[in-house]
Amino acid sequence: MINQINETILTPREPRKIQTIRPLSSTQIAQYHTEGFVMIPNFFDPEELEPLRLECDQDPHIKGSQTSVIDAQGRTFKVATWNDLGNTMLGIIPRMARLIDATEALLGEECYHWHSKIIRKQPQSNSAVGFHQDYWFWYHDGCLFPNLLTCTIAIDKQTQENGCLQIAKKSHLMGRLDHFQSGNDYCTDPERVAKILARLEKVYCEMEIGDALFFHSNTLHWSDGNFSNLPRTVLHCSYNAVSNAPFWIEGQEHHQYSPIQKLSDSVLKEGSYDSIFEKHQFHVVETDDKSGVSIFRRQHNLTSHKASLE
Repeated sequence: MINQINETILTPREPRKIQTIRPLSSTQIAQYHTEGFVMIPNFFDPEELEPLRLECDQDPHIKGSQTSVIDAQGRTFKVATWNDLGNTMLGIIPRMARLIDATEALLGEECYHWHSKIIRKQPQSNSAVGFHQDYWFWYHDGCLFPNLLTCTIAIDKQTQENGCLQIAKKSHLMGRLDHFQSGNDYCTDPERVAKILARLEKVYCEMEIGDALFFHSNTLHWSDGNFSNLPRTVLHCSYNAVSNAPFWIEGQEHHQYSPIQKLSDSVLKEGSYDSIFEKHQFHVVETDDKSGVSIFRRQHNLTSHKASLE
């Protein structure tokens, strides 16, 4: 008996796995699968995000990294994107346990970081985002299944007046919709959208700072311009299921599976990051003649992809 006890004491213990202190409830998980989205109030404490909010106010152009996306009506939104998750604030947020554990509970398997982005709508601007599903783009990146999702985090207060995200409830059940070119963007057919909105409930995703919204990659969503006197800033963190990595390798190296080093929920309050924007590696700005790593312009290569399959 003594030998057994000593053996137990001397055996190294398995390191405790990092887990969130804010797990999703079974009701929240069920809502996501039924309605295509779920909003989580107070997912972050406002003070956790305050350094990022202040940095966005001080540098609204976000280190000159924003790509301009313009639709056929001339409406423009600007977005800064990244894949690499270093030790900046923007690199540690997508690795936090509360995001990873929630995402894996919703996807039903291990996830990895697809990409993240900041969209900031300036006051009194027509910075609108057209009707679309994320999976249409990610399908053309080589993902076979719509087993991806996005967590949208409110950095500023989100209201109807400042152009909050809008969602067609249960639209993820329709499957993947066709998208058509609109300016240098792609959107769903407005006539079909009108029919969809006649049948499905439209939800204005109004949120306080720190609230989060998880939505399915086939959920139809969009947003209007910011007609208020205050900015509207969101952080989108998108994830893919490990089993769903793109089957295209060339041109999709940045979207291939890479294990996530999960971090505790306390890293923001502990200030465990080396900068916010200063040391962060954004993707280069995409233009018509320089598409960076094609986070948003993957569709420009559709013809070559089709040709490679013939």
